Amino acid sequence: MAKKTKTEQKTKQRSKKSKKKNTKTSKKSYFGWLLLKLLLVITAVIIVSGIYLDQQIKEKIDGNVWQLPATVYGRIIILESGDVFSLDEIIAQLNSSHYRQVSVITKPGEFIVKPNYIDIYRRPFSFPDADEEPFYARITFKQNHIIKIINLNNGRKIDSLKIDPKLITLIRSSNNEQRLFVPLKDFPESLVQTLIATEDKRFYQHDGISIYSILRAIYANLISGRTLQGGSTLTQQLVKNLFLTNERSYVRKLREAYMAIILDSRYSKERILELYLNEVYLGQVADQEIHGFPLASLYYFGRPVNELSLDQQALLVAMVKGASYYNPWSKPDRVLERRNLVLKLIQEQNIIDEELYQLLCRRSLSILPKGGVISPHPAFVQLVKRDLRKQLGEHANHLSGMKIFTTFDPLVQQAAEQALTEEIARLKKITNNPYLQAAIVIVDRQTGEIRGLIGGEDPQYPGYNRALFARRPIGSLAKPPTYLTALSHPQQYQLNTILEDKPITIKLDNHTIWKPNNFDKQYRNKVLLVDALAKSLNVPSVNLGMSVGLSATKKTLLSLGVPESEIKAVPSRFLGSLELTPLETAQIYQVITNTGKKSSLSILNAVVSNQNQLVFQSYPNIIQAVSAQAAYLTTYAMQQVIERGTAKALSSDYPSTHLAGKTGTTNDLRDSWFVGIDGKNVVVIWVGLDDHKPMQLTGSAGALKIYQKYLHYNPPQSFYQNQPANIKMINIDAQGRWQCAGVGVMQLPVWASDKNGLCSNDNSISDYQKTEDQAPNWLKRMFNF
Repeated sequence: MAKKTKTEQKTKQRSKKSKKKNTKTSKKSYFGWLLLKLLLVITAVIIVSGIYLDQQIKEKIDGNVWQLPATVYGRIIILESGDVFSLDEIIAQLNSSHYRQVSVITKPGEFIVKPNYIDIYRRPFSFPDADEEPFYARITFKQNHIIKIINLNNGRKIDSLKIDPKLITLIRSSNNEQRLFVPLKDFPESLVQTLIATEDKRFYQHDGISIYSILRAIYANLISGRTLQGGSTLTQQLVKNLFLTNERSYVRKLREAYMAIILDSRYSKERILELYLNEVYLGQVADQEIHGFPLASLYYFGRPVNELSLDQQALLVAMVKGASYYNPWSKPDRVLERRNLVLKLIQEQNIIDEELYQLLCRRSLSILPKGGVISPHPAFVQLVKRDLRKQLGEHANHLSGMKIFTTFDPLVQQAAEQALTEEIARLKKITNNPYLQAAIVIVDRQTGEIRGLIGGEDPQYPGYNRALFARRPIGSLAKPPTYLTALSHPQQYQLNTILEDKPITIKLDNHTIWKPNNFDKQYRNKVLLVDALAKSLNVPSVNLGMSVGLSATKKTLLSLGVPESEIKAVPSRFLGSLELTPLETAQIYQVITNTGKKSSLSILNAVVSNQNQLVFQSYPNIIQAVSAQAAYLTTYAMQQVIERGTAKALSSDYPSTHLAGKTGTTNDLRDSWFVGIDGKNVVVIWVGLDDHKPMQLTGSAGALKIYQKYLHYNPPQSFYQNQPANIKMINIDAQGRWQCAGVGVMQLPVWASDKNGLCSNDNSISDYQKTEDQAPNWLKRMFNF
């Protein structure tokens, strides 16, 4: 029995051991399967994540990587033989576009100046009508005219030469991205080499991530006890910028590495480099981030990226490490040190030699002032957007990547901004009023193209645009249309017609009495029509207006482009109760001073899509809006405003340029206006307060002073009118009576016509003597002989 019991006990023990062994085996098997399942799940997650991330990458890179801003260019200058351009004017235009004056031309973007010619290596550029390659040309001058243009590659004369326009500003895309895309082939090889040597030496060897760089960074950070280095490759940096946030976590870092491997496996190194060069963050101006080397090159150096010198390339590469920390505008010493370190790195890798390294290290940063190249120009951009909506309709909401070519002249705008900034500060002191405002519109006298626009006393402040929207009484600027209306009837009115200058009383339709006065409260009894306008006399102007009639002057205003809704049937309209914007006022004077030819004001020249397709092209739209002869005579009278009238302060500054102009002042000195005209442009200037309160400035004391300063920075071109048919010069005496040749005290142009408007061409006026029977019929009628 005992033995049996022992046997049973052994059997039980063996059974227990077997069960324990089976249990252990079962547990091992369970954990093995669990681990296998876990690995399978992780693998599946990695694969699924990879597929998802690969799809994300593919959609982004193969689609529109960026919503690029629209680029806005200034006017395209086309130089032709015979054009009125001085050598200094062309130099100024080239400097404005950041061409470099050199002693020996080696690449596009450079020019040489000699006493009577300029050699220029014009940059390649995609003009609206065609892409043009770099062009090497010589422009020869004589007496402020271009006499010939030669292609220096073959020595042949050419008819014309286009100068690539200046990039003025960018219109942000819907997501506010700021960059300019340039293909990899247009980046200098030295810039690419410098970037790789500094940021990722093993770029062409690794597969998106660099284990060596990661281990090196970990070691350096452990030794220092803080984060000194990162192990990110260029590919990882690109992934972070395009797809991820700046969050610091292991999960994000793992995702970054995984996406870098996928990106590297799917795309070539060249494509990755191209994306990186156009994406990297390189600083900020106000609320606008600077992305990519092409845009940074313009902001910091004012030139295309392919024209940067080696030290400039090194500076931009130096900023990649941290554009905020290495900010050349605020931390120049820090950036200089970092730039030289980059130069040392490329010298150690034999990209440059020791001699060149020493030379480049001695150079200063030579960066442009902040915002010096691409400025917001808010008033100008607002007008561009308005006209884009008008011309493109709904397409104006989708401007990404478009090139917008405008009529804007950077030199004209710069002169206006300098003049306004300086003079408005002085006028604020004179008036003791810090809230003084101003607006300026500058248009081409012949084409109506808008050359410059300022909407407020701070040209770069994006506030209320007074040039477009400030509707104010224009004061005496309303007088020339009245004189134009009268001079359109030569049988009744000529420049030497006598107007009464005596106190008058006019009963208005509302049964009130209006008694207009001259500004100086004086009366001259009788004055010549030309003198009444030159001296801006109120009473003779009202008499003239009432004589020709409200209806006739309304017709003239409509022809000049004045909105009908603004033309009120009241006599005070003759003295300036007419309320217009500076832009509308500019249209009036474009017509009058262009011998009556109306060119509708325009700002857009052409619009090209991101696929280089022409979306919009402007074409000349010129009509003869008013009588050429009457416009000529009115403009002549406005030249007398400068010669001996209310703006004679300009006469001594520019005695032989034949400027025309008109001052304007409204009741209680609430508005100060001036319009000035030279051979190129019509300039309209308004000064006043937004609340319409008096500010104690006449047209002569306020707006005219800004125009004087403007001409200081942008000297005028002589203004010679094209004389229309039937205009003759006569001599008159002090009373405006016709005299024989050489006897009169003054010469005036007259519109010599008969009842049918045809000139009597029997003989010239000088062939007649001062007797009634010898005078031609048209002259007898004019002077009531």
